[in-house]
Amino acid sequence: MTPITNEQLEVAILSDVVTRFVNMKESTSRRALLIKFRGQPASHLIGDLLNQNILHRKNSNSPTTDEEYLPKAAAFQFCGNTQLRDQVKLATTVVFHALQQMFVGEQKKEDLGFEDLKNHIAYAYPNRIFDNATLKIALYLAKDLGVLAAYRLNPPDDTEVTSFQIGEGAITMADPDTEWDRVMAGFRLPSTRQPADVIKSAVGAQAEVQWERIRHLGGGGQSDVFLVRSPLRVSQRASYLQTIGNAQDQDKRADLAEAIWSYARPDSLPELGAMKIFKIREDGGEQQAIDRLKQEMLVLQQNRPGLPKLLDSSESERWIVTEYFPRGTVEDNISLYKGKVALTLRAFLSLVNTVALLHDENIVHRDIKPANVFVRQDDELVLGDFGIAFLPDQPARLTRTDESVGPHDYMPPWADIGGRLEKVDCNFDVYMLGKLLWCMVSGRLVLRREWFRQPQNDISLIFREDPHAYMINTILEKCAVDRQQDCAEIHDLRAMVIAFVSLIEQGGQLLQDEVPRPCHVCGAGTYKPELFRQSNPAFHLRLWNLSGGANDINTETVRLFVCSSCGHIEFFRTSPR
Repeated sequence: MTPITNEQLEVAILSDVVTRFVNMKESTSRRALLIKFRGQPASHLIGDLLNQNILHRKNSNSPTTDEEYLPKAAAFQFCGNTQLRDQVKLATTVVFHALQQMFVGEQKKEDLGFEDLKNHIAYAYPNRIFDNATLKIALYLAKDLGVLAAYRLNPPDDTEVTSFQIGEGAITMADPDTEWDRVMAGFRLPSTRQPADVIKSAVGAQAEVQWERIRHLGGGGQSDVFLVRSPLRVSQRASYLQTIGNAQDQDKRADLAEAIWSYARPDSLPELGAMKIFKIREDGGEQQAIDRLKQEMLVLQQNRPGLPKLLDSSESERWIVTEYFPRGTVEDNISLYKGKVALTLRAFLSLVNTVALLHDENIVHRDIKPANVFVRQDDELVLGDFGIAFLPDQPARLTRTDESVGPHDYMPPWADIGGRLEKVDCNFDVYMLGKLLWCMVSGRLVLRREWFRQPQNDISLIFREDPHAYMINTILEKCAVDRQQDCAEIHDLRAMVIAFVSLIEQGGQLLQDEVPRPCHVCGAGTYKPELFRQSNPAFHLRLWNLSGGANDINTETVRLFVCSSCGHIEFFRTSPR
């Protein structure tokens, strides 16, 4: 393939994803893109397009090469097809007008559908006919443009909004006719963005513009983390201040209004970052801090899936800037997953996939805990903080011989030896993943040792009415163990989680006596074994063939279960044929 520029390659990738979405209502696989653009930095650019909210993953629970991508609104802006862009832009504007009408006049409290939207469009544009397919695309993109408070997508494709609720953004936008252009002004293709080290101020001396600190996000013994504004946005705001001053002197009211709005508008996600500043310890740890900074930079520079995107760094000033996660960490969202086993397992699987890829490279994180796992907007989990990770073939260990590494409450017992562990095995992380899973489902931040079976910690007792809760202990029995030889490998854990996620999605459950079986008829009761007057739950069921002959009678041994509410009966064969 003839080499092309990164910008041309980004446009080509977006064109493929958008075209497949429009024509076939399907996502585009990562594998297909990598094959088509072989020999080009497609992997790197796909990651950039994801981080800039131009593409998004359809299914974050898949391995890297099985990822599927769907377009966000900005993908249509930059896909290179101006005719399609203009069609979608027009349809989106029409949808904006209709949503404003619906916000004011629609009294329905339940979810709205496409037919409701069409009725309002017909009222607002009585003499025009719009293509339904394009309007559905516009409604799909509306979720990216801040005008829907909630929405549901069509499973399993996720390519169409089936129901929605209108958000306040529909009524607060200044002008639906210019809203598309206003939003798109905040986007740039990643390859066209200026690097942070060459962006200059638009006002005053041509000094280099730095990341601007907004507020402190957190920190610990090793570092402090700040929410920061990108140099490009800092430069733009400085320019707007200059415009405000000039407009006031010359009474340019339109310029003044535009500059005030542009200066004061909320920063978009691509304009923000998280700056981590490494501390120098008083016990002579300067070189150790620098080494840990360099190691984290080394890991993040590879742009691995499931890790934060590295936006900028300075080894001499001991800081890095990564993408910002407004939802925060699992620790910040500990109540989000409490008691929601299906949601937790799907999110957890995305993290297990990431750790599996790291272990395939013999990288051991060693610091997996709720405070180091970030939550993306689509409930994908992102693993951060690689300051104490173990990397193969590193020239020197980043811990002293008398220093143990890892969060004490999450450290496996075979690693808690009061000093440096000479041999670091991958199941160090698997143990921590088990602890993290328990925290997510229980809604609590600490599980002491391996005591997940104690009554006050037992997920199957805390949420005893949920049949899926019993899956958690099955997983923990392979992770939160006191002996290293009993701890599973990451790919065994991944296979187990995939099996449980698939079981839940297909409406199944564990078939064990202690697991409750909700009735699939009334939905209120649970199936209980029917014993009648005997202690043995097994019965002989006689079956007659329609011919009625004596030799056509068959006997099957079954167990009988009856719903405690509606009386519906289910039979289970006691043993396979």
